[in-house]
Amino acid sequence: MRFSIACASTLLILICLITSCKNDKPNLAANLDATDWDFFMIETNGKKESAPAGLKINMAFLEGKLTGKATCNTYSAEYSIDKDEIKVGQVIATEKFCDNENWDARFVSAIKKAATCNLSDEILSIICTDGTKLSFSKRTLASITGSESAGVADISELLNLFSDLKPNQLHLYSILIGTNIDVYPFVGETITPNMYELFDASSTSIFRQATQLGAYAIGKLDDMYILRVPGNKGSNSITLYTLKDGKLQVEMPLALANDDPSVNIQQDAWLKDLDRDGNAEIIVRQISAPQGQLGQEVIRVFVKAADGSYQPSPTLRAEKADYPLEKLK
Repeated sequence: MRFSIACASTLLILICLITSCKNDKPNLAANLDATDWDFFMIETNGKKESAPAGLKINMAFLEGKLTGKATCNTYSAEYSIDKDEIKVGQVIATEKFCDNENWDARFVSAIKKAATCNLSDEILSIICTDGTKLSFSKRTLASITGSESAGVADISELLNLFSDLKPNQLHLYSILIGTNIDVYPFVGETITPNMYELFDASSTSIFRQATQLGAYAIGKLDDMYILRVPGNKGSNSITLYTLKDGKLQVEMPLALANDDPSVNIQQDAWLKDLDRDGNAEIIVRQISAPQGQLGQEVIRVFVKAADGSYQPSPTLRAEKADYPLEKLK
């Protein structure tokens, strides 16, 4: 009987170990979420082709959405992963002409046919239904900076980039035209790659993907942190961040512009103490005119709520005449 109990105990331990190993199997979907990758090779019919030096094609996974840049075009699509199978939804991509021997078109065409993926030693492989294989290297702090010794900055280093702003009806808009840059907080202090991890996952991903204009600390007003972040039209949008759980997280966009006919939107923001209680409110004026639809324009006042977020005020009002939109090209 004792021998049977011992055997049973041993068997139970083995079962637990096996079950533990099975449960510890890497979850591919979870491991890919909030990661960014650089494309470096395509294999078709057994022929491998390395991406030309300087070619900028990248991919980011974030909360069920695939986004990235294929040389001079951007693309996005919804995706899902079950075990090693990946399903990519409709791929939406811009259609600019890129002088890159059609690499962008080849890449986007392949992504549409993605079937399975494999993650091993910081290398991601995606196999398409026609057998095409795409290979990516993980975009990390070391790969961005070119230094293996690069380390993540301390949050205090990031916050020190933000200088105090004077509310005084400060006008924020995404594109600077005909205004003296010396009196407008537009460029700000450069946020370096070793600070990216100090932001929410979505911002970190966007900053890593940026190939030209990066992120800049514009200024700080009380506990509001204002950044210039990668945006549309080659310029950047102005975004409000707040400090939560030791990271800067997006609170709301303040100023942005997009003259794409399908969107055609402009949004400006002002910081002003409307009710003179010593706290600045956020006045947001937005105009949008989607193609084929009537234009819409709103102006709203946001106040700080008890939980620290900014919410539309039920009582404060702002007159459009007092807040003219900056004229864009």
